[in-house]
Amino acid sequence: MGLLAPLYALAALALAGPILFHLIRRQPRGEVSFSSLMFLSTSPPRLTRRSRLDNLWLLLLRMLALLLIAIAFMRPFLRQDQFLNTTLAGRHIVLLIDTSGSMQRSDVWTDAQRLATEVLGDLSLADRVALYSIDRELTALLPLDDLGNTAPDATQHAAKEAMLQLEPTWQSTELAEGLKSLADLIVSQSISDSLPPGTKHEVVLITDLHSGVRLEGLQGFAWPENINLDVRQALPAQAGNAHLSLLQAADAGPSQSTTDGRPVAVGSATAALRVRVENDSDAQGTTLQLSWADADGPLPGRATGLQIPPGQVRVVPLGERPPSADRIVLQGDAWDGDNTLYLVQPIRTTRQIVFCGTSQPLPEEDLSYFLKQAPLSSELVMREVVAVAANELPTRLESPETCAVVLEPTAAVLEQSAAIQRFADLGGVALLCLSRPALEDRNGVAGMDDLARFLRDLLQEPNLSVSEGATEDFSLLAKIDFTHPVFAPLSDPRFNDFSKLRFWSHRQVALPAESEVRTVASFDNRSPLLLEARRGKGRVWVLTAGWQPTASNLGLSTKFVPILMGLVDPQNSRRPSQLSYAVGDTIEVSDPQQVVVTTAQSEPVDQGQVVRHGQSIELRRPGLFWLQEGDVRRQIAVQVPVSESRLVPLDVAQLEQYGIAVGQLDSDVRRRESVRQMQREELESKQRLWQWLLVACLVVLVVETWLAGWQSR
Repeated sequence: MGLLAPLYALAALALAGPILFHLIRRQPRGEVSFSSLMFLSTSPPRLTRRSRLDNLWLLLLRMLALLLIAIAFMRPFLRQDQFLNTTLAGRHIVLLIDTSGSMQRSDVWTDAQRLATEVLGDLSLADRVALYSIDRELTALLPLDDLGNTAPDATQHAAKEAMLQLEPTWQSTELAEGLKSLADLIVSQSISDSLPPGTKHEVVLITDLHSGVRLEGLQGFAWPENINLDVRQALPAQAGNAHLSLLQAADAGPSQSTTDGRPVAVGSATAALRVRVENDSDAQGTTLQLSWADADGPLPGRATGLQIPPGQVRVVPLGERPPSADRIVLQGDAWDGDNTLYLVQPIRTTRQIVFCGTSQPLPEEDLSYFLKQAPLSSELVMREVVAVAANELPTRLESPETCAVVLEPTAAVLEQSAAIQRFADLGGVALLCLSRPALEDRNGVAGMDDLARFLRDLLQEPNLSVSEGATEDFSLLAKIDFTHPVFAPLSDPRFNDFSKLRFWSHRQVALPAESEVRTVASFDNRSPLLLEARRGKGRVWVLTAGWQPTASNLGLSTKFVPILMGLVDPQNSRRPSQLSYAVGDTIEVSDPQQVVVTTAQSEPVDQGQVVRHGQSIELRRPGLFWLQEGDVRRQIAVQVPVSESRLVPLDVAQLEQYGIAVGQLDSDVRRRESVRQMQREELESKQRLWQWLLVACLVVLVVETWLAGWQSR
């Protein structure tokens, strides 16, 4: 015998009611009050033989009726052990482990392993387990594809073994993209019948779920209704975290490079730094400390104390940088993993831009005047403009320091055609500016015929012709290729207005329709302004108008510097200028397979921490590293992603706001009990013993009513 609702057995306490009512002595009817007794105190009735139980048959019938009602509400059924011991069907469960940088906290990772062990321990022997990890991307450790060909106990054993080998990385958390990819994968597997179709799939996510995971990526994603997400949050023993970032570096000052092209370190001890320190809103402490440090730890006497309340930010000027310091260390918060900000001592090299052309009486009419005024140097490369005579041009072009040459087509320059072509073939950049009308015997400017022959040889276009452009008042740019690297920085609607750029004169270069010379920008009369031609390892530019004020207002325009920078230093030939990266960022290199990566102490880096792609590499841990590419050696800093430092825990209910079905995965014990309960309900609904009990109760009440009436007569 089994009971579906055993708590209703408490209703049997009502059996005490008839007994109490039978013990209560009835007062005689028709009681009359006498005035002479009002001054006497009432005496309680003494127990007599009439106070004992009588009418036992009525008492027993009434108690039996109450007992039958209580048993009916308990919904009894007759057990059938063979029916109740049904074997449960196995489930396909996906265990998703967060292995991002925030999981590097030892107590959080220990808690995550404990939660994973609990999940695996609560499964039945028929359940199959797939294991995935998520940081910047979804990684299959035990993929869904293999579940159909593997025994359930084997998948569980493999998952336990993989969890012992799994370690957190230092990468950021792309949880939203990972969940979407996993949901799409489950749906595709269900469509291909690799997973049972029409069943409810279970995903168990073990994560610290902090404020840096960026759940906004789930906005607009239709989460499948048959996928249940069980989120088990691993929390640290001590809440709160503080993190730092470099806010501003002071200018390194004037050139600090040598004239022979050797790299010289900039960012000297006089370069002041400002650091932004943010304390999380759930932090328990307010006292922090910033220190200059090296590989051996904080430098003595170079610490700065801070008082930052939870949820607030401070910007701290650290002053002069000690010569031996290569990092800034934060102390006093709950987690030390993100408390180091690595600094690179930038290496600056000298590159020369050689100018050879006419000399004008007014300085502003000289093309080299605007070249020298333009800020062409960067943090890593100092570019200086050197004006030379035509007879010095071959020597300058053979120098390894020369990266580009800017030419005006004088007769003397055209005589150096062979040296210019050889310079371009070897990888140099030649910019030919047709700044003035091509008239014989006018300040040495070459004639049209000589200029045309020079351009045909330089651009390798035999059908090219040159003439003076027809301009009534001024010409405007009508067509610009904003996909080209020269104009790509100006493609934003805020900067792509060239209507105020006017050209008073220009030269007209005619090209055949099938020419390989590319027209990057042209005037409103369809005459080209800027031409590009690849030659050998380098490239040749032809600008058909000058930038001096008598030719155009280009030199006075804010667009002059970005355009000129794109010409003398094309994007595909620039040396990488970025010094600081986050873990997992793409680092552009020339040949990833030949790049040698070492630590700041020139020790080899584990190859498992270096991911090589087509034209780039990735580093999977923070620190200072040297990249050796042939004869070029540069240092970079790899930081912990900022998103992995914002560690305020999120409420799991936020996932429900994006339409995700969040619920707890039933353990094998609970699942079996749930199935047994369903089977009990089914068995009880078939037997319906409660109906017969109620019929028996009605019969008892009929007998009790008849007996009570018979005794009263």
